[in-house]
Amino acid sequence: MSTRQRGTPAYRPHAGELVLDRRTGRTGIYMDTIGGEHYLRPEGGGLEWTAEPGHVDPAPDTPRFS
Repeated sequence: MSTRQRGTPAYRPHAGELVLDRRTGRTGIYMDTIGGEHYLRPEGGGLEWTAEPGHVDPAPDTPRFS
């Protein structure tokens, strides 16, 4: 069940932005939208996964290490 109200547009991230996939609880770097799905990858690298645009929000403030 989505927490968004009807008629509220989905969040539109920018390439390279850290986002939260609410469906999985994972954070990832937004890469692109293809075929209506957002492509995200783990911060440290690895395999991308897809997320529905309605399930993606800006990542909460978390400490990040270089």
